[in-house]
Amino acid sequence: MSPRASYTAEQIHQIYDRISLPSQHRKPPHDASTKAFARIPDGLAWLTTLQRHAVSTIPFESLSLHYSFDRRVSTDPQDVFTKIVTQNTGRGGYCMELNAFFGTFLRALGFEVLSTGGRVNSNQGSSDSEAEVSYIGWSHMVNIVTIDNKRYLVDIGFGSGGPTKPIRLVHLEEVCNIAPDQYVRLKFQTIGEDEDERAKMWVLERREGGIEAEWRAVYCFPDYVEFLPGDYEVMNLHTSTSPTSFFTYTVLCTKCMLDEHGAEIIGTTVLFGKSVYKQVKGVKGEPTTFETESDRVNALKEWFGITLNTEQQAGIIGTPSAI
Repeated sequence: MSPRASYTAEQIHQIYDRISLPSQHRKPPHDASTKAFARIPDGLAWLTTLQRHAVSTIPFESLSLHYSFDRRVSTDPQDVFTKIVTQNTGRGGYCMELNAFFGTFLRALGFEVLSTGGRVNSNQGSSDSEAEVSYIGWSHMVNIVTIDNKRYLVDIGFGSGGPTKPIRLVHLEEVCNIAPDQYVRLKFQTIGEDEDERAKMWVLERREGGIEAEWRAVYCFPDYVEFLPGDYEVMNLHTSTSPTSFFTYTVLCTKCMLDEHGAEIIGTTVLFGKSVYKQVKGVKGEPTTFETESDRVNALKEWFGITLNTEQQAGIIGTPSAI
């Protein structure tokens, strides 16, 4: 079997720069002491810091499927590194790009990482509290990181409402995701009509709006099943090309916001279709609406620091997602 993709020491330092990681958290890559640190209890705080800085600097976005002529998305870690880091255009990607990138980064630092697939609840974002759980096929990617024999869900590739920190794989343990009232938890259960206990999955659930609010399933993933790069190639092909895929007909870009001290995620900036807004500490701001493509391109620069060149901007002209 081919060895896992990795990043060089130089690339690791470039990623530190890309995620604006404070100097005190920049441990030497490919170093025995760093690898050892990543696997002891103190490694959890470091992992939490790395994830916090990643989700607040690298956007979750679908722009390659709209602002380009080839509509191509690569999940190869080196291709994604070029897109996110070396091109210096503020770009990010969607789940399989971001979690392939972050998983490769974590492995290079010495973390024990298992990558696996996920099924998203197509109604997870519905405003209808009674909407039924409806899982689509394998279309998501997450990483499971083991530290001191404890396993954690690590996902920087879900966008608004996704995890902002490592979530320990413990049944029904509630975790504050974004203060004051966005919480997440994991539930270990069967998800279909088959009640065979051996078929249980981990279900990420989210609750917003206080303790009286309902928990909503976000996505599910298997317990101990490793997905390989070839699996993601198949998943990515459908996600990036199918007319039924949300990403192929929706221009989307989100990024988390840090507080002034860089210690806590306090909200999210969301560009969805023809508008953009900020939601801070559970309060949604007034949306800014776009009248033209130029408005949206300018908003990507102003709100997310994303620069699209002339050719990329021309790629959306005449498509259903154009304004």
